[in-house]
Amino acid sequence: MALLAVVLSMAIPSLAAPSSGPSGFGLPGFNVDVLNRNQPERGLAVGKYELAKVNILGVPAITVSSSVLNSDGGSPAARQRAAVIEGNLRLLYDPNQLCGQGERLSEWLLDSVLGGETNVCTAGLGPGMALSDRPVRLEIVSDGKGNQVLEARLPDRKRAFPLLSVTEADAEINGVTTEQLAKRWRTILENRINHAREILRPRQLAQRWRITLVVELLLLGMIAVSLLAWSALRRRVSRLQRQRFEEGRRVRSLEVRLHLTHTITRVLMVLVLFLLVMMVGLGVMAVPGQIPLALELLLQPSFALFKVGVVTMVGLLGRALSTFLLHQWADNVDVLAQERARRDQRYRSLLRVIHRLIDVACLLVVGLWVLLDIPGVRTASISILLAGGALLGALAFVFQGLLRDFVAGMLVLIEDRYAIGDWIEIDGVEGEVVDVGLFSTQIRCLDQRVDTLDNSTIRQLRNHTKLRSGSLVTFVVSHRQSSIDQAIALIREEIDRFVNDSDWNHRLLGEPVLRGVRRITPLGTHLEVLLITKSGGQWVSEREFQLRVLRRFEAEGVVLADGLELTRLT
Repeated sequence: MALLAVVLSMAIPSLAAPSSGPSGFGLPGFNVDVLNRNQPERGLAVGKYELAKVNILGVPAITVSSSVLNSDGGSPAARQRAAVIEGNLRLLYDPNQLCGQGERLSEWLLDSVLGGETNVCTAGLGPGMALSDRPVRLEIVSDGKGNQVLEARLPDRKRAFPLLSVTEADAEINGVTTEQLAKRWRTILENRINHAREILRPRQLAQRWRITLVVELLLLGMIAVSLLAWSALRRRVSRLQRQRFEEGRRVRSLEVRLHLTHTITRVLMVLVLFLLVMMVGLGVMAVPGQIPLALELLLQPSFALFKVGVVTMVGLLGRALSTFLLHQWADNVDVLAQERARRDQRYRSLLRVIHRLIDVACLLVVGLWVLLDIPGVRTASISILLAGGALLGALAFVFQGLLRDFVAGMLVLIEDRYAIGDWIEIDGVEGEVVDVGLFSTQIRCLDQRVDTLDNSTIRQLRNHTKLRSGSLVTFVVSHRQSSIDQAIALIREEIDRFVNDSDWNHRLLGEPVLRGVRRITPLGTHLEVLLITKSGGQWVSEREFQLRVLRRFEAEGVVLADGLELTRLT
């Protein structure tokens, strides 16, 4: 009960002071400014009127209005009226709202020490205000100016308690006379107030908490059972994965069981989250006056699933559209034949990265969309928003390395520095590009290890397979060779045979270029041949061409350098 009192004292705003003018209502001694500081901006401009709702235990009961045109400045705004009326009504079903739990305890302690009895926090505001079994009766009286005033007749209280005045603006917006509207409001408020007084009685509150506790324990048991089932299914998934590994091949029945088990585990996790939200929502619902908040919390999972579904559909459409556009770009008929293979490489890289960007964007959108609909988040103050902006700035500073990697990765794709399938060399690391990510690049080396390089750390890049490839083949002929022209002629003949060989000429983009004598060193004479091949075909073509030339040199007796020249020089 003490905890409930604390929650109520925190959740219920302060009381308000009376206001002057034709719609005067309230109690002397209460400050309307204090109440307005605790009340949200609830006014809604509709034509020449401003509307505001009046809640009882958090549920809207009536709507009050005020004219915003041709106003003499003496009437309060609709939201001020609603705040003061709520304070007056709350006195009828929560008379001890002035004090919090700490203030009530401190008043009792001080009265015990001083021997007095103030009864500010413990006895309400006089006879009739304390909760009782007898219902409250509302009456309609007319003041001296012809306004209809609703007053409450309370047990053991001689004077009626004024609640509100029905104004002409109220009557105009409802399309009835002030007398008719006063009768309508009297019926609504009388039923609502007596209902609130009934559920706030200690016996009713205790029963409400007992029922809530039983339901919460049932939900907790369901969560425990779901978690146990989830744990058992996870062990089954591990066993199935080991079995698949031992089989060494994909078995249809095993794959179906594994997929089904994975699906059930995901459903169980969603069920656990749903039950947790149910527990929180029912716990909040047990607090009087918090039913609207509890309903919003209970509806959040349904709204979240709907939002996830909408964003997922948009993401799938985005992925399909990006795939279609990139496919059209890759299949452009105006592209040269030698560049078509490169476009296919870029297509794979761009498609993977764009799909990842769409997935990340969808996650951010659905996360922000769900977060903004959490009660209390959307109505956050400017200071909280500024604090969030400062936090984002701090996070950007802390994770600036990731931002650099992301920007560098985008530049790699835009400038086409490399793509999936290229053979590149970065800072001594050489291998085939297997993945171009948002933040890093993965390279598979010759020994089959995979090196992951941050995009921002790439300083010197060498691409061996972009658009086309090439290789400089060097033959070092010994100075003991009697005729260098013989070696050159043999190389030229092997070039012609290589070009005319249907098994190898399809790898070439042009006829190999015999560059002749490249240099003369103490070791021998360097003869150089340039091979220009299709992307990635340089190494196999180079090996085959060297093998052919070496066989021909052996057959014709051409002497290659073997280091004996250097021995003679020493």
